[in-house]
Amino acid sequence: MVFFHKTGLKHAWKFIAVTGFGVAAFIIADTRSSAQTDEPRVIDITARRFAFEPAEVEATVGEHLQLVVRSADGVHGLEIKKLKIKKEVPRGGEPVTIDFKVTTDGTFPILCSEYCGKGHTDMTGMLIVRSISSANP
Repeated sequence: MVFFHKTGLKHAWKFIAVTGFGVAAFIIADTRSSAQTDEPRVIDITARRFAFEPAEVEATVGEHLQLVVRSADGVHGLEIKKLKIKKEVPRGGEPVTIDFKVTTDGTFPILCSEYCGKGHTDMTGMLIVRSISSANP
């Protein structure tokens, strides 16, 4: 470990190539998905009469998500009842951030929780969460 710190990554790669060990472990460690890290995957969502864009969000169990929701017109809301998520989205494009970790697989309806006109009940989306085994066939 001291060797890598003093010589830098460039020399560490030479050392690994010359000695022939640790290459597979090093590559695997650096290709972790966001489901294995604490960094959230940021998903921008626009709420407008009468739709969410994108209408479908896919995730993997254990993944840390950060939904950044903005309204393109009036007041809306974003609600995922099964996950106990409910936030009001103000008019004017000011972002609302919803930060959470998905802990179970399934299909979760996304609803507008603030009445926004005659098409309000049609304003839906879907969060689809797959288990790690089904996400990587």
